Amino acid sequence: MTDVTPVRRELALDDGAISFLEWKGAAGGPALHFAHANGFNAMTYRRLLGPLAGRFHIRAWDARGHGHSTLPADPSTHRNWYLFRDDLIRMTENFVAEAGGPVLLGGHSMGGATSLMVAAERPDLVRGLVLVDPVMVPRRARLMMQLYNLTGRKGGPMSLAEGADRRRALFPSREMMLAAYKGRGAFRTWPEEMIADYIEGGTRLREDGQVELTCAPAWEAANFRAQGHDIWKALDKLKTPLTLIYAGFGSTCRAPAPQLLGERDPQATLLRLGQATHFVPMEYPDVIRREVLALDARLSA
Repeated sequence: MTDVTPVRRELALDDGAISFLEWKGAAGGPALHFAHANGFNAMTYRRLLGPLAGRFHIRAWDARGHGHSTLPADPSTHRNWYLFRDDLIRMTENFVAEAGGPVLLGGHSMGGATSLMVAAERPDLVRGLVLVDPVMVPRRARLMMQLYNLTGRKGGPMSLAEGADRRRALFPSREMMLAAYKGRGAFRTWPEEMIADYIEGGTRLREDGQVELTCAPAWEAANFRAQGHDIWKALDKLKTPLTLIYAGFGSTCRAPAPQLLGERDPQATLLRLGQATHFVPMEYPDVIRREVLALDARLSA
């Protein structure tokens, strides 16, 4: 497989622009879009996606409030992920027009959930789905999160949001940021080069010389709290062929999601990686690439 350096492009919309990376390594090859997790950005997955450019025409976006995208992102009004779904529909419509046909949608965590909702809402745009530990919270847990939000309770299902609120947003340099992240917390299992890519794609240089996260901690926290969307309603409508890869430890794709996804596509690959955490793309990128190629081969047969 060929690792081709991506080009950064943007899709201009009425209220701003979606920034995305593009690999055109395979002339006329099938189209693949990849959507990142909450708080991350397209560049984070560069080393996952680059080797697939020998087969695919690839795009990977910076979602609203992340990376280089300039769409407005107001935490005070954020209630659900339909905002990301509708943005990704516009992004996918543009990609389909350029590619000449439906695309594969892949996504990690929030990006997987968003891709699923797009496929359910606009099946005409989507050839297949590769879901990498998508956020599919059971209905009862989702209701509990909404109750905590309404009552202002702390802890429990709000722990991730509270942790994001406390994130450090400013560092003296990217090098010091890398040193602070390496081997710690959420980055504990990440290869150093993928942490560096995350930092490159997710920070801006300020006039005072410091570097700042482009995904503001308040926006990342708001995404954890914004659970007004109904992923299960979307799943009921889903008819798209799919592959699911999910974690053995701390998965956000909880029962009964794997079983129900398998029922939507009887030929689906449902792959639980027993030693993987939620950060499957950082820990097992070769497995994800293998399964992307396998789904493409199934759909091409």
